Amino acid sequence: MLVRPVEEYKVVQDFLARVCKQVRARAMHPEIREELLGHIEERTELLMLEGNAEEPAVQEAVKQMGDPGDIGKSLHMAHRPQLDWKLLVLLALLSMIGLFGALSVDYSGTEVVSDFFVRKAAFFGIGLILLVGLYFLDYRKLKRCSGVLFFITLCLMAFTLIRGVDVNGLTIFLDFGPIMIPMLGVASVFLLLIALSGMKPASQWGLWESVFHILYRGVLPIILYSLSGSMVYLFIYLLGFLVLTWTTKRNIKQFAVLTLLPFFGLAYILFTKRLYLMWRLEGLADREGGGGYFMRVIADAVSSAGWFGQGFAAPNPGIPYVYSDSIYPYLIYCFGWLFGIVVGMVVLLFFARVWSISNVLHDSYGKNIVTGVIVVMGLRLLMPILMGLGVVPVISLDFPFISYGGVNNMLDFAIVGLLLSIYRRKNMIPRGVGEAAPMKVA
Repeated sequence: MLVRPVEEYKVVQDFLARVCKQVRARAMHPEIREELLGHIEERTELLMLEGNAEEPAVQEAVKQMGDPGDIGKSLHMAHRPQLDWKLLVLLALLSMIGLFGALSVDYSGTEVVSDFFVRKAAFFGIGLILLVGLYFLDYRKLKRCSGVLFFITLCLMAFTLIRGVDVNGLTIFLDFGPIMIPMLGVASVFLLLIALSGMKPASQWGLWESVFHILYRGVLPIILYSLSGSMVYLFIYLLGFLVLTWTTKRNIKQFAVLTLLPFFGLAYILFTKRLYLMWRLEGLADREGGGGYFMRVIADAVSSAGWFGQGFAAPNPGIPYVYSDSIYPYLIYCFGWLFGIVVGMVVLLFFARVWSISNVLHDSYGKNIVTGVIVVMGLRLLMPILMGLGVVPVISLDFPFISYGGVNNMLDFAIVGLLLSIYRRKNMIPRGVGEAAPMKVA
């Protein structure tokens, strides 16, 4: 019915310009203009059906839309940066629990190294700086570096195997002067999965591309983790890789084919490490045997705690690594089952909050990053609790924000900063076709 498009009329152009001037999220301007034009066009056609000429109908349609300044302000409010206060509050609670636990370990006098509280507070301070920096960083800029980030991380992992520091039989740390970075531990897992989030998705792989990417993205990292002896982070990375491959697959058949080779590699590694795995499982099934020593000590500490524990800084030299792997049962021993339940609830709420972030995102890159973080952070949050309750075998895995982890503490804060950056822009990125939320106009 319209002789020419409504956007050619100056009154429409002025209206759209005044609306978009109020909206600071410039990336949203094309989507806003398109939807407003749709509303104006619909109203113009209705007015013309009532017998109005085209130009007066366009002018009346624009007038019926309402004040462009008010519309722009309401749209700016809808698309302004968002701060996830709930995640920050939960992070603060976990951090306070971690500092409180470090203070208790310090005063108990059972550990050879002292000043855990001061050191942990220092690492938290650095981590907080990283969190703030990443919060203001536009995470989408990382996507263009995804391939390079993945390659550099693999190179650093290989270099760690050659020149890394051996700690307790594991070669996972790369020495950088005053600090040691777990390049074959949690650091590489986070970096690899963040890189995978921005790389070419599985749905776009051809036949030979699939072979290459499975070997490069799946098998090669698994081999490097296996050579370092870091079985825990091997499993975590493999699970993250499988989850991201699943979310970007073309179909179920493709996913099944793509995961065959990594599963064969995992089966071989499990076969070669079967004695170690059997020893761990034996500790879970038979706590009176040699493999069940840790489980037995932890169970005794937890069972003797009662509802309110043995008190602040209660010494228990029998609990191994109270500052890291066994921090959760130690906290229960000192402060009781009730405190342990509170810690567990905070952890579950934190995990649930991160999960909820993924459900409000429509940017596939941001959603993939959050998915990878859910895998890594979820296992690292839940496994120490399950180990402390004797549900799973004891493994060497730090408790994010609560145990003493040095670089790991800083990395965890940085990852939360990245999550906050993604959440901050959830309403500032245009939706895909057909996903735009309806716009309220007068």
